[in-house]
Amino acid sequence: MSAVYLHIGLPKTGTTHLQDRLWRNRDLALDSSGLLYPGNEIADHFHAAAHLQPERYLDWVDPEHVSAWPTMVAQMTAWPQRALVSHELFATATAPQIEKLMGDLGFADEVHVVVTVRDLGRQLPSVWQENVKNQRTATIGEFVDSVRAHAPGAPEPATGREEPFWEFQDYVRILRTWAPFVGAERVHVVTVPRTRTGDDLWERFLSVIGVDPAALTIPVPDLNSSLSAAQTEFVRRLNTRLQPDDIEWRRYERVMKGQIIGEILFAEREGDAQRLSGEQLRWAAERSAAMIDEIITAGYRVAGDLSDLAVDPTGGGAAEPTEAEVLDVALDTVAALVQAAPLPKVRPRWQTRAANVVRRGRRRAIGATRRLR
Repeated sequence: MSAVYLHIGLPKTGTTHLQDRLWRNRDLALDSSGLLYPGNEIADHFHAAAHLQPERYLDWVDPEHVSAWPTMVAQMTAWPQRALVSHELFATATAPQIEKLMGDLGFADEVHVVVTVRDLGRQLPSVWQENVKNQRTATIGEFVDSVRAHAPGAPEPATGREEPFWEFQDYVRILRTWAPFVGAERVHVVTVPRTRTGDDLWERFLSVIGVDPAALTIPVPDLNSSLSAAQTEFVRRLNTRLQPDDIEWRRYERVMKGQIIGEILFAEREGDAQRLSGEQLRWAAERSAAMIDEIITAGYRVAGDLSDLAVDPTGGGAAEPTEAEVLDVALDTVAALVQAAPLPKVRPRWQTRAANVVRRGRRRAIGATRRLR
């Protein structure tokens, strides 16, 4: 019997780690558990999700990769067992797009939908930080206020600019969109453990698709890609001077994301990441409880524990970084940039001497002219 598992996100729930680990172990998974992770390269899953939604992801729809999805479908069609497709961009697919996708997967006896979910208490500051890494300028308070104002079923009409969150994080709506195409019994919610102990998330995820984790022995680097509260605030303030009218995205991506964040700040991180305040936690706890109830009512299968998605409203909170802490980050970053910058070109000494001779000659001529006056 052939079965296809569609892992549709959510972003910031360990998806990159899972995908990287699956790709590196794909031969072992095929041999030990009969799981096909299709594609000629890992980016094919990204291209498949983007090309499914061309209007939404116009900037990423590259004609050079238009064959990625047909190639993956051909590979899965030829494989009589299980296959897995994984990318978080699938979370934003509309019903007509999902219907088209299901038509392409008509060869499979079963299609399952898998979603990895993390509690709002951790997810809100994590998504906010990711937004800051991508040129956004909202403070954590402004971000949470926007999320609350634009929450599904909010009591008052939302006003002001909406910060990116619910389009990728409203797992109730996302699963409600996908479930009619596969049936609630084939929708799997994998909860992200509250604490990172061993390979809990990895094992929960593999249990859904029936893969023995013991056979997948190739490790992946455990990259911590989060910033401290002071570092995030430094990047946010710098973003106010680096908006699209100020800098092209290619330069921002390479210099800001690649060098300053990826090479300098990650290497020098000290201190905790920004967390929610007490009031923000109380709202997140109420919202999470309502979303958990929706999952229970829908009857989806759960790998892990739904209590992982609950938020403790008395969990404290964190103070904003001080001006001194942000200044220290800024100075450390500038110092690292100076140390890493290529040396300026120095003119040969004879050119310097010649320039000095010319400069002295001009000064004498100016002095002589003034004396003649």
